[in-house]
Amino acid sequence: MNGQWLGIQYGTSANARDGNLVVNLDRVGENYEGIAYNWPLQPPSICGTIPIRVPANHNPFAIESILLAYTAQTDVALPFVDASLYASQIAKSPQSVSRRVYIEGDWNSDRMRLSYTTDLGDSGHAIASRMAPDQQSRVVGKRTTWKELKSEFLGTSYRKFIFRGQSKANWPLRSLYHREGRANLYRYTTEDVPMMHKRLGGLLQQPMNINLNDDRGGFVHLLQHHGYPTPLLDWSFSPFVAAFFAFRSHRRSPDGNDQCARIFRFNLVAWAKSIEPILMLATPRNNFSFLEFPTQNNPRVIPQQALSAVTSVDDVENYVQIQERLRGESFLDAFDIPVSEADTIMADLRLMGVTAGSLFPGIDGACEEMRAWRFPLQ
Repeated sequence: MNGQWLGIQYGTSANARDGNLVVNLDRVGENYEGIAYNWPLQPPSICGTIPIRVPANHNPFAIESILLAYTAQTDVALPFVDASLYASQIAKSPQSVSRRVYIEGDWNSDRMRLSYTTDLGDSGHAIASRMAPDQQSRVVGKRTTWKELKSEFLGTSYRKFIFRGQSKANWPLRSLYHREGRANLYRYTTEDVPMMHKRLGGLLQQPMNINLNDDRGGFVHLLQHHGYPTPLLDWSFSPFVAAFFAFRSHRRSPDGNDQCARIFRFNLVAWAKSIEPILMLATPRNNFSFLEFPTQNNPRVIPQQALSAVTSVDDVENYVQIQERLRGESFLDAFDIPVSEADTIMADLRLMGVTAGSLFPGIDGACEEMRAWRFPLQ
């Protein structure tokens, strides 16, 4: 049941309203815990917010919860308040809004079925789905050679496009945080980030105040570069840095191997003109925003020409493709290159100065670079 579930909530009573439903659940001990968000399809569009806690062994389940409203405040950890109070503040007059909601449901691996009633008699139902753990990429890549791609990349306008390399062409764009089955970003920001800051604070050469938005983002970016799951996807302004990450693990691949690595290309300029960024880690809105974080304590950022996408969306490719259809634009494409070319590609990148030693300043990067040179696989 853990993960991100998306669907449409249909109201079946006179005053109930249809809405976009987002349910973000984590497995916490013996329970599934998280938040359900209901964004009305028609204005006024106050986002209904329902905390959820379901015992893991209850399927089907029945729960009772409170009804809150999302306030969109950026200066508080949990921007949720009593829905009746919030609606009255917005309307500047007393409003009668449900305070309790009763939910029944069941789920399987890819479908969740829900029905609800409130203390005011509103009712509705929904069917939601989630991204499969083994979901393959929705993006159809262009099969090409390194020679052709290198020629195309050398004509790229700097900072118009950004690039991401992945060692397998069928892997979707998906943050490690979501791949690990987590979805409740408010839990992540109130529990994981402070926990890791307490653990690592003494190791930081420069202090980072995670109560400040920039420092918190920079700290999470540091965690990303050292393997801790985050809701970030790393990109580079350099296609050749992306190529390094795509082929880094493919040493001496057999000539007959038909497997491909992939380099994604994203039109950052067009996206920035079309989509307003949400500069927060945790938000109930669909979010895929690009940020350049502070570089303190993270010497890898500059040589990797790095920026990151912060996302609240599990299925990133589907979200981007929806935006492409709505706006009649093309934001994302991909190139698939046979891994049999890995040795040639890594040799070219070495001549360009794109090596483990340059991208990972320090002992680990230097050793990886020299190992690739001194201990070639036979």
